[in-house]
Amino acid sequence: MHEMALVHPIVDTVLEHAASVGAAEVSAVHLTIGDGRDVIEDYMQGLFTFLARGTVAENAKLVITHVPYTVRCNECGHVFPLNVRDSSTWTCPGCGAHRNYHLHSGMEFTLDQIVVARFADSAVA
Repeated sequence: MHEMALVHPIVDTVLEHAASVGAAEVSAVHLTIGDGRDVIEDYMQGLFTFLARGTVAENAKLVITHVPYTVRCNECGHVFPLNVRDSSTWTCPGCGAHRNYHLHSGMEFTLDQIVVARFADSAVA
């Protein structure tokens, strides 16, 4: 379960940010995750909830945007989606080259946004 290694720093970052802005509650955390990370969303949410229990982020929902694998053809430069489970997608639709490409997207893992639902009274002017 590699999700734990991915979620732990996210929770730490969310809590650090919440403290720095005086947040009383975090409602959502937006992530971008490439298909190559092979994560299970339910595990991610469960681990996030577990690690954030008793904090301002304990009720936060993870909002995940998935990025598919795409590759760039080494012969013509065309970028196209690749399904690793379907060999019919392994040929460049631009020039017909077969298996002559490099990874363009699909390994992303970024924290894009932390949504603060409310601020602590002392933080409100």
